[in-house]
Amino acid sequence: MLFCFRRPVLPVSSILFVFSVLSVLSACRPQPPSADQLKAMLVAHPDILFEVIKQHPAEFFQVVQRAASEYQKTAGAASQRDSLRMEQDLASPKRPVIGPGRATQGNPSGPIVIVEYSDFQCPYCKRANGVNQALFSKYGSRLLLVLKQAPLEMHPQAMISAQYFEAVLRQDSAKAWRFHDLLFDDQARLGKEGQAFLDVAARQVGADVARVRKDAESPEVKAVIAADLAEFQSYEFGGTPGFVINGVRLDGSYPVEVMSGVIERTLKR
Repeated sequence: MLFCFRRPVLPVSSILFVFSVLSVLSACRPQPPSADQLKAMLVAHPDILFEVIKQHPAEFFQVVQRAASEYQKTAGAASQRDSLRMEQDLASPKRPVIGPGRATQGNPSGPIVIVEYSDFQCPYCKRANGVNQALFSKYGSRLLLVLKQAPLEMHPQAMISAQYFEAVLRQDSAKAWRFHDLLFDDQARLGKEGQAFLDVAARQVGADVARVRKDAESPEVKAVIAADLAEFQSYEFGGTPGFVINGVRLDGSYPVEVMSGVIERTLKR
């Protein structure tokens, strides 16, 4: 599973490896270098790192082994949690609120309802967007997708992007989905230009930009996003994207085969 964490977390392998290199380098210095000094040194002279690995292959291999072992334990525990969560949700499905005026694609009467909690700056949400389209190709008119907003604090342009999307949606659903795709297609530009790019994207899809700016700051739009975030947090997702598929939570970005497996199981319920 792949998703954007609510808070950035340094991988265990990185922590172990940095401490390993720091230990080796500090043996030749009166005091160990600071984290910034170590980073600058290795960036400027990567050959140092290669030489350390070459001279200490056993220690390096042990670090890699420990990192792999920790990852397997973490992945195994996560898999068990996912299985338990699915059994709980199959017995007692979650019921996200789907009010009028929300962003939807597909058949409102379809037997497959996927509610997605998304962040416009999350790279895994961008990946999930492609998976969603593959699901539409597979299930066609049997599928309804509902998009909700879960802008994370770690992404500086996520909240204003969510506000703009909901503002465009108040004008036209088709324009809002084109706006949605434009932001995911050029996340780098969104991150660099921020609101200026949002204005360009809104204009490109044919929205009234002045009205979008006004509605984006309205209490109504902000209340919609706040409610989405509260619901997202109540389902205890670890990050974005988060899905509720026919009442079953799925935490993270998964390939279409996994999503289809969850769908098929819920349909048999």
